[in-house]
Amino acid sequence: MSLSLLLAASDSGAGFTAPSVQESFFFDQIGNGKFIASIKVMLLLVLGVVLIIGFFAASAKRAAVVPGKLQFVGESLYGFVRNGVAIEILGKQGKKWAGFLATLFVFVLVMNLWELIPVAQVPVTSHFAIPVFLAVMVWFIYNVVGIRKHGFFGYLKLMCYIPGIPVAMHLLLIPIEFLSNIILRPFTMAVRLFANMFAGHMLVGVAAAGAIFLFEQGGISYGTSILPFAASIFLVFFELLICGLQAYVFTLLAAIYLESSLADSH
Repeated sequence: MSLSLLLAASDSGAGFTAPSVQESFFFDQIGNGKFIASIKVMLLLVLGVVLIIGFFAASAKRAAVVPGKLQFVGESLYGFVRNGVAIEILGKQGKKWAGFLATLFVFVLVMNLWELIPVAQVPVTSHFAIPVFLAVMVWFIYNVVGIRKHGFFGYLKLMCYIPGIPVAMHLLLIPIEFLSNIILRPFTMAVRLFANMFAGHMLVGVAAAGAIFLFEQGGISYGTSILPFAASIFLVFFELLICGLQAYVFTLLAAIYLESSLADSH
């Protein structure tokens, strides 16, 4: 829930009412109310994409040997992913995938950071459809790349067959490896990103709601309202760390899965 909306509700004189989950994530009913979507999140998604494109276009417009501020930031973001993720995980092949991984990192980072921007104050990635789309895209890419390199059956063998173990163990391990490497990877990627951003957003909202509720009670509650207010401030800075960390982890996993599909052995 946006702290600004909580404050507005408090100032209206109507008394404090705890926000519902639907209100906290800005779901809007469309038409007769049977279809519920988040118009605000979709607008933030589009705006975020426009800002990312605009930023990198501006940073590359006047490229120079001695970079300006925009060029420096753009090159630093790309260089961080290129050297710290792509080349570190994929080796020489990492240069080929650096652009994709850097784009993925910046996109997830910006969608996460909407949580901390005044007025917006909701992470786009807290809506499950967005992490699912990203995870399925990564899943599709690394499977296609693996099949192109090894062939369909060669790729299945690479993903599911562990050499050097007793034959009887394959009856147990091949289904487990297939389920883990082929089926569950996009689900676990999506849930990890969604759950962290959803939980963080709710924690900040609950702390802010608690502060306003106690403040409205008056008396000794004025003093006790300082505790949840301080907690909400702390959680905002903590969420800033989480936003960057989750973008990095998602990108790192994408690189690891690409490397596993391109490897010559399990």
